[in-house]
Amino acid sequence: MNPSDPHAQVQELRRQLQSLLEAAKANERKLDRFDALERRLVAVSSMEELVNLLLVDCREDFQLDAAELWLLDQDEELRRALPALPMIKAPKLLDSHAGLKDLFGTVRTTRLVGPGHSEALLAQAFDPQAGVRSAALLPLIRQGLLIGSLHFGSRDPQRYDAASGTKFLDRLAAIAAIAIESMLNRERLRRAGMTDGLTGVHNRRYFDHRSLIEFSQAVRHRYPLACLFLDIDHFKSINDRHGHPAGDEVLRQVGGLILRSLRTGDLAARYGGEEFVVLLPRTDLAGAREVAERIRLMVQEAPFITPDGGTVSATVSVGLAMLPAEATSFGELLQAADRAVYQAKRSGRNRTVTHEDAPA
Repeated sequence: MNPSDPHAQVQELRRQLQSLLEAAKANERKLDRFDALERRLVAVSSMEELVNLLLVDCREDFQLDAAELWLLDQDEELRRALPALPMIKAPKLLDSHAGLKDLFGTVRTTRLVGPGHSEALLAQAFDPQAGVRSAALLPLIRQGLLIGSLHFGSRDPQRYDAASGTKFLDRLAAIAAIAIESMLNRERLRRAGMTDGLTGVHNRRYFDHRSLIEFSQAVRHRYPLACLFLDIDHFKSINDRHGHPAGDEVLRQVGGLILRSLRTGDLAARYGGEEFVVLLPRTDLAGAREVAERIRLMVQEAPFITPDGGTVSATVSVGLAMLPAEATSFGELLQAADRAVYQAKRSGRNRTVTHEDAPA
């Protein structure tokens, strides 16, 4: 440009002004997108909706090539809640802080990672097949604790330049962390209302509700439904000899062994005292007997750790019943399993008895 040419100077000023206007409009559109996303995050009503919003909708709205969500799950709360949810994409659940420390170290702020440096972080944060060349790694922090991270990736190496600002991303990370904590708290309250506080299995109230649904489905679709009644043998003697805290530990650990033996979709509940009940949908007699024996043997072989550091042995008697084809109520199945476990205890304990083998 000729500095003495007024017309050229005007043209250059117009070009610069137009460039500034376009940048301002682009920032306004970006702000609108972030504002809309924040409103949706605040309004989510389920963990499924929240995860899909962060991993699917964000990817589409912001034209990303990859999106990942890592969540710390040391107590396995999310592992219990998420498998039953029909999510398009699931988060990665972490047993410890190790992976998060690799990404953020002692710096708890958004990291913009591009080509030429920290490429190992890209390989760690994303599936290599995604071809991510630049990324924004957002730490999710609540009450000073790092609870996870949200990763946005692009194949464009210039998309997330290390020199760019992170104001919008930092705010999004803060809102996302609040939403995640809110959903976790809601899940804890939900589980508290349907879970036995000592053993971690469902409570009688939830079982009574869910069993009617399973009965109705089995009758309608004509698939087998098995019921197991499990009773800890000589439980009163355990309490008398070792104390009630030791008895509580036996109950808690037996509940854990039962849960480890079941599939997704099976149902276990503490029915009362030292009794547990298990429902096995779509399971025939041979399959149900296999589950019953697996639980019985696991309990028989387990050294139950008491609060004082000692060990105590325990066994269970199991009653097994299959839903009769002519059944008109769930109570018929429950009563049949109850009669079978009574026969198991009367015939020597620490055994599985099916309803067909038990006298009426």
